[in-house]
Amino acid sequence: MQSGNDPGQTARLQTIQALRGIAVLFVVISHVFHELSLMLTGRVERFNEKLFPGDFGVDLFFVISGFIMVYTCWDAFGRKGAPARFMLRRLIRIVPLYWAATTLMILVVIVLPASVKTATNDTGQWIASYLFWPYQRASDGLIRPVLGLGWSLQYEMLFYTLFALCLFLPRRVALPVLIAAIGLLLAVCAFWSRHGGEGAFVLFASHPVILEFVYGVIIAIFYFRGARFAPAVGIALFLAALLILVQMPSFNDHIEAGREFYYGIPAAMMLVAAVLSQGADEYRVRRPLLIAGEISYSTYLVHPFVVGAAALVFRRLELAEMLDPVSLMLNFSLLVVLVSLGASYLVHYGFDLPVTGWLRRRTRPAGRDAAAGSERSSL
Repeated sequence: MQSGNDPGQTARLQTIQALRGIAVLFVVISHVFHELSLMLTGRVERFNEKLFPGDFGVDLFFVISGFIMVYTCWDAFGRKGAPARFMLRRLIRIVPLYWAATTLMILVVIVLPASVKTATNDTGQWIASYLFWPYQRASDGLIRPVLGLGWSLQYEMLFYTLFALCLFLPRRVALPVLIAAIGLLLAVCAFWSRHGGEGAFVLFASHPVILEFVYGVIIAIFYFRGARFAPAVGIALFLAALLILVQMPSFNDHIEAGREFYYGIPAAMMLVAAVLSQGADEYRVRRPLLIAGEISYSTYLVHPFVVGAAALVFRRLELAEMLDPVSLMLNFSLLVVLVSLGASYLVHYGFDLPVTGWLRRRTRPAGRDAAAGSERSSL
């Protein structure tokens, strides 16, 4: 979900950008199918919106994030000021666009409440959303911010906080401590939750999906230790991950409870194939997919508004009734994907990059050594 560098960057991490593009398309299609399931109610005998494993996109983002944080900070562990620089850079990268999208969502709730199915006018939820703090909705008990998909960013911020604390330590100590800290937090919160412990944070931190960041951290360690295998093995691994997803039952509560296994393992397999295959550092990704990865954070936050607006237009123009189910699915899906990518491109280059660039310039100490801290890449 985090944005990367310009598509003209060196080829070292272009495979990561490609994975980001794939991940966000999974998420977009997932939400497209959810809206289609509502429009097709009563028109088809059965439409399984979860047949396509779109939720997997978030798990892939988590694994990538674990890898990238280690990659960008490999030389920063134990350095003076590294934790503060890291958190500042992460906040600058995440907050502006997320706060803008959250504010827009709140305005939608106020102005068009009938068009919103899950977000509420609960000011407590709004405040918690801006603070990335887990908040349990009264309507369904789910822990969600006002912009529902922001739940993944809450896990990102939790991971960033633990990662920043570990930056105080030398790398040989920090990475094992980070992995142990995540495991300990999960174990304590899970134990507390099962024995009557209450609170949104306890429920939030007791979900083992947080282990997916650990997968990325471990893969990064192998990357820097020079572990590589033949490209054919990487291709086979990637195809095997896709096959696992295809054979996976439709997303349900069971898979949700164990998504670190059902979705996390295939995501890790894809990342391993992308970064540990021989020649992956020099592999150049096609520009469209590279740009899709570059704007993935914008796409992630923008597309729910596109989905909602497209559904509203289709209903107002009665297109959902005029088109046959197959035509409706094709036209609606194509429209949402293309408009989402187009709008995200404009948001990324018209708002996100200028704002984050300005903030970075304003917060960069004068005369700072460019090699200090997490400067390898802003992926």
